[in-house]
Amino acid sequence: MDKKFTILGILCIVAAIVLGIHSVHQQQKADQYKKDHPELFAQQPAATAGTGGPAATAAPAADSGSGTGAAVAPANATATAPAPAPAPITPGGAAEWLTPASAASRTAPAATRELSNDFITVTLTENGGAIQSVTLKQVLAHYNSKDPLIFNANAPEPALLFSVPDPARDGDAAYWSWTGSKATAVSGSARVPPAPLLGHCEIDQNLTTATSVTFRGTTTDGLEFTRTYTLGSGDEDPYVIHHTTTIVNHSEKSLPLNRLFVGVGMAPPPSPEASSISLYYLDFAYFNGEAAGFVTVSEFMPKAAPLYGIPAKLFGVLNGTPKQKDYVYAEHTPPDLQWVSVKDQFFAAVLTPKEIKGSGFYVRGVDAKNEGQAETTVSGDLEFNLGVLPAGAQKQLALDYYVGPKNYVKLDKLGDHQDLIMQFGMFGGFSKILLVTLVAIHTFIAPLTGTWAWGFTIIVFTIIIKGVTWPLTAIQVRSGRRMQEIQAPLKALKEKYKDNPQKMNTEMMELYKKHKINPLAGCLPLLITFPIFIAFNSMLRTSSEMRFQPFLWIHDLSQPDTIAHLGGFAINILPLLMGLTMLVQMHMMPAPSADAAQARIMKFMPLLFLGFFYTMPSGMILYWTCQNLFTILQQYVTKVRKEDRTPAVAGHHPKAKRR
Repeated sequence: MDKKFTILGILCIVAAIVLGIHSVHQQQKADQYKKDHPELFAQQPAATAGTGGPAATAAPAADSGSGTGAAVAPANATATAPAPAPAPITPGGAAEWLTPASAASRTAPAATRELSNDFITVTLTENGGAIQSVTLKQVLAHYNSKDPLIFNANAPEPALLFSVPDPARDGDAAYWSWTGSKATAVSGSARVPPAPLLGHCEIDQNLTTATSVTFRGTTTDGLEFTRTYTLGSGDEDPYVIHHTTTIVNHSEKSLPLNRLFVGVGMAPPPSPEASSISLYYLDFAYFNGEAAGFVTVSEFMPKAAPLYGIPAKLFGVLNGTPKQKDYVYAEHTPPDLQWVSVKDQFFAAVLTPKEIKGSGFYVRGVDAKNEGQAETTVSGDLEFNLGVLPAGAQKQLALDYYVGPKNYVKLDKLGDHQDLIMQFGMFGGFSKILLVTLVAIHTFIAPLTGTWAWGFTIIVFTIIIKGVTWPLTAIQVRSGRRMQEIQAPLKALKEKYKDNPQKMNTEMMELYKKHKINPLAGCLPLLITFPIFIAFNSMLRTSSEMRFQPFLWIHDLSQPDTIAHLGGFAINILPLLMGLTMLVQMHMMPAPSADAAQARIMKFMPLLFLGFFYTMPSGMILYWTCQNLFTILQQYVTKVRKEDRTPAVAGHHPKAKRR
């Protein structure tokens, strides 16, 4: 067995060397690719006022890691650039579009107006008559900070801005089409990124009140846009902004409204100290009436070599390949999009149209600064097909815009399955039940425990779960002890019937039955604890309730409990305590097998779990550590109870009781 472990260790070292050499080769290829395609990697501003997006966003290139194998030619590519195979297409099916606003009208000084309630302050701008930012007044931007979180702060464009296909993109040879769950290179011009339609809009003082603001703006084509914003009132969710746009055609001809984009805004860029798992929830989400889809920020980040498809930032130690995509576009025919969202780990902006469905979406990666460091995030637009507007006619577009915490109860009340934004995963049903249970417990605990309420809520919740699984765990403990005591006769059976497996299994089952042993007893507690473990972890990672909630030395139950760094390595106390409780638990648990290899593997289990749990949310580790402590208590109680003592094994008789 020792030789096997030695060989395994050597193989791991060889594999690491091979991967390292491969990583160096991939980096060399990436550097050479940059030299061969300087037009793709020239330094570009994050956004320009005249294009509605980065100047280089029309330049997706061959992406060996995307799984498509196709190439996308940028607008300024040379004739030697590879051409994609599909036939050219023109999304939208029309040959004419509205004319974007001039650069001058979009860069003119714009006044702002605010709408406010106890939860949010909406800053509206005359630039397109849109939402410049939304301040979440009861949410801190950072731990130990007094500044509130501002959604869409420093974004390239305001939220709910109208945009149209950009004529300047006619020369683009291809674009990245989002189909299902991946981006595919498609030939033809989608004319994205779209360009802003409205420039400077005036505030209509006659229609503006203390609870609503109205803008008026016109286009060069002769369309007049009247845009009104109103905060929810009464029993409505305070994070919801109601919006209505009325479009009137003052020209003498019919005008196309078949490709109107409405901006959803920009998700907050991740903080430099955020865990890598936060990238999983930083995305653009959409719902087509049947299922939710997600375009993650990883689509617009350099990939880790040799692990293509995984963001280089996820590991930090592997070389990265060049970023291949700056945007993706999807056309939905017939229109079926019921809502779209940009979100991060704990907060979301959700755009929900009324009485109409979206016909497509556009998503791009945005390089934004957070705490002085450049971070990649996402912004997006929902596309509408409003048909053709005859001369003198008008149309209206009504939208609801939620900007606030990812709170399951709130999102569920909004309807249209907006709770799918939570991304609870395969055990989503369990996550919802757990979250509702935790909130209910917290309601009773909070008045008694103050700022540590959520920590005590997790402990009380663990006690409840342990109470439910106590009978199953008791069966597991008793069965393990009895299994340990029959190892000698079990070994004799295996030796006696080693040439007759069927007979050996029959005799083993008789032995188990005689000594009241359930071979599956060790799996019984997992039927409950494992789904709870997965669901609890998913719930803690994305629910805003745990954000910045302290307990003991822990400052944030949704993040690891890092107290210091040693040479760049985070020192997390709670996982170490969890590993210690696992060692004690395994020492008290009867070994069900005498097999040396299995026993050796079991000794490494605490170390394996320590590595697996080390960067998980501290709330999750608190739950599992408490589970271990209560299991240790149960093992002790089960051990001393008279009725749990095992019957005598053949050849071994218990001593007679003293009278």
